[in-house]
Amino acid sequence: MQTQTVIRAVDYLPEKPELAEGTTDELVSETDGLTVRLFGAAPDYTQKEYEELWQVVFNADEKEMIAYCRKKGVDVLDDNGYPVSGWRDVAVMLKAIDAGLVSLA
Repeated sequence: MQTQTVIRAVDYLPEKPELAEGTTDELVSETDGLTVRLFGAAPDYTQKEYEELWQVVFNADEKEMIAYCRKKGVDVLDDNGYPVSGWRDVAVMLKAIDAGLVSLA
């Protein structure tokens, strides 16, 4: 019987830094931290190919994209069953691998 290893994206989320009172966390990007920790890179949306992949992921059914990520070996749901912050960027990176834009070697 062959088993597939599934990576839990929630385990790769960077910890949020403690912010001074009165500041917001808008400048803190969990998304880039997550994709860099998982793939060693973040999607470069200045490139047309990545923007097109983003549109595919964004326009797709959310449940189907979550299932796609799981099938590709990345579980993008947290412990409560909700998608983690930046899950769509994870899907974009997985699609980029499928499209040959990113090499795992």
